[in-house]
Amino acid sequence: MVQDEQYAKGREAVGDPVASHDHIDLRNGTFHGPVVGKAEHHHPPAPPPTATSALPAPPTAFTGRAEHIEDLLKTLDPTVSDAHGPVLTCAVSGLGGVGKTALAVQVAHAVRARFPGGTLFVNMRGYDASPVAPEDAVLSFLRAFGVQDEHLPAVPEERYALYRSLLDRRESVLIVLDNVSAAAQVVPLLPGDTRHRVLVTSRDSLDSLTARSIQLSALSQNEAVSLIEQSLGARNPADPRVRDEPDAVRRLAALCGRLPLALLIAAALLHRSRPRPVSMLTDQLQAAADRVGRLEAPGLDQYETPLVLRPVFEVSYQRLDAEQGRLFRLLALAPSADFGFDTALALSATASEELLRSLDDLVAASLITPSAEGNRWDMHDLLRTYASSISAGEQPFIEEATEARTRLLQHLFQHAASADRLLHGQAVEGAPDLFASQDAALAWLDAEHASLVNAVLWAEKAEHRTAATALGVCIDRYLHFRRHFTDGVTVSDALHAAARRDRDQILELFSLSSSGNAHHELRQYREAAIAHTHALRLAYSMDDLSGQAASWTNLGRCMHEWEQYDIAAQMHSHSRALFSRLGDHHREAMAWNNLGMTLSELHRFQEAAQACGSAQQIYARLGDRQREATAWINLGAALRGGPDHDSAANAYINAADLFAELGDHHGEATAWSNVGSLLSDLQDFETAAECFFKCEAVYEALGDWYNVGRVRWNTALLHERQGRHLEARTAWTASAEAYARAKAPELAAKARRNARL
Repeated sequence: MVQDEQYAKGREAVGDPVASHDHIDLRNGTFHGPVVGKAEHHHPPAPPPTATSALPAPPTAFTGRAEHIEDLLKTLDPTVSDAHGPVLTCAVSGLGGVGKTALAVQVAHAVRARFPGGTLFVNMRGYDASPVAPEDAVLSFLRAFGVQDEHLPAVPEERYALYRSLLDRRESVLIVLDNVSAAAQVVPLLPGDTRHRVLVTSRDSLDSLTARSIQLSALSQNEAVSLIEQSLGARNPADPRVRDEPDAVRRLAALCGRLPLALLIAAALLHRSRPRPVSMLTDQLQAAADRVGRLEAPGLDQYETPLVLRPVFEVSYQRLDAEQGRLFRLLALAPSADFGFDTALALSATASEELLRSLDDLVAASLITPSAEGNRWDMHDLLRTYASSISAGEQPFIEEATEARTRLLQHLFQHAASADRLLHGQAVEGAPDLFASQDAALAWLDAEHASLVNAVLWAEKAEHRTAATALGVCIDRYLHFRRHFTDGVTVSDALHAAARRDRDQILELFSLSSSGNAHHELRQYREAAIAHTHALRLAYSMDDLSGQAASWTNLGRCMHEWEQYDIAAQMHSHSRALFSRLGDHHREAMAWNNLGMTLSELHRFQEAAQACGSAQQIYARLGDRQREATAWINLGAALRGGPDHDSAANAYINAADLFAELGDHHGEATAWSNVGSLLSDLQDFETAAECFFKCEAVYEALGDWYNVGRVRWNTALLHERQGRHLEARTAWTASAEAYARAKAPELAAKARRNARL
């Protein structure tokens, strides 16, 4: 035996498998038949596997959200509390496709080092047909912590208790619950210890959940372009199309509503269609009857997930009840994405209290977004497109939409007519008294400006043509008063098209005159002259003396801009005589005013002062303060050409005072700009500089870069008169920049030449 033991030890030392018990030693045994040996080895159990670093990969393309990232980085810090204590849960909400998951994953990766206990992630699939129940989600968390299946409790309450107990033993853990549809999916999974944090994403606001709320909206234009560039560059860094077609990419971003999912789909479509230009895709989206349906990028193979937008919206729509769904469809009919309560009321024909509750429901579902003041709402452009496609798909919905538009047009016309009466003193037959003051009327017009313009475009539909064209005529003066001349062209073109379809010569004459005036204010004098020439021919064919007179003076204004002053004076004189013959004193004053400006250019200052003075007196007698103020400016210009500079200054100041009373900041700035020029002529340079500085600020705030350039030009002349050549050079350069922005290249070039002298 001793010899056998030594033998075994020796074999063990050299690693003999028999000695080391890999085999059973049966030597010296007695056997009665076949023998089978069995050995059992009892090793200490290995620790169960864990999965506490479960975050998905960060998004390949990500941009923007700086403010939200900063907020989340501060909040998702287990060592920090605010005045109300630690923020245990953050909820990121927003429209489907707005990038909630991308933001959550991006931030979770950024803060994972703060959570040594691990990071847990689960897609709760709240908007799928079968959402993940919290009692199932907690099972995945328990397995992640290493709990083996045979030790998993069968009862949900016991699972939650074990889950919290395990969390209590761990260092800080970050729990990401993605795609949640209800607070009930979250509450059972909240930790019991304050050192852990929970990050939730949802399309709904989850108002019953106590959480720091972060609402996502669409990206900015630059961020949207950057996302397309990143996504396309990740696929092919050598793709030059974003760099080569910046305007087309910006247009593509706008067509995608700057919605991240739509932008990523667009990038995938660009990659799929390489090397075709970006502009081809933008043209296709622009022309698509269903832009939302067109935004679909199928997978290249069976393993690649397709990117699709429409199903994302469909899920949100299908979760609405009947009344909510009806309101969602009708709000998409609003003429602009931004709408007020009265617009929603007119579209829906719903009781106020019920409507407010339904609006809150749509806000909670991230289908509309309230303004900061809570009195207006906004629906994303692609959602509007989606909802409109529903309204156009079935006959009951088509009839519902027609009735809603009819109600809204009536509402808008009544309010616009009432506002027009207050602002311009010209009553529209049957217009109700809906505003307490001019300020209230103007505030309503400003708030509904985009809706009013877009509603006029409904004139293309026969069932809305009468109401829409009446609205267009009604807002014409407002658009000119607020200097919305581009919108003025849009409205007048819509009126002209409707008039031609209905062979309505009166409306056609009005639309041509309005179009010409808007083009004139945009300094598009050729287009203005064409419109006024057509108006003049039509007026003669109708034997309409009033239309003839208006067209003559309008054409005279075009001749004035082309420096054909003698011809312009003849046209204005003929127009004035016609208006006088008709007894139309209001428009006679207009012709006097136009004639006075032209006579000043001909240096016939005394006649010019008489003409402008006549216009001012008529306007004052008729109570048209807006045009009276304009007449005062032109009278000042006529008097400035003579020896009576004090009277010229008084005329300008009278104009400034009237414009100020009317809230016309542009007109007021123009008046003070003329005062500055007059003071500069009188060598009161310091006061003149103050006038120019104030005017420049007003013009810049209004985006009137042409007049910014003009004021800077006058400022440069002012410096030159004082021998301040360095300041003059700076002002000339600034004037050139402003004229360039105003698309006045000749004046910009001249200002640059002056800067070099």
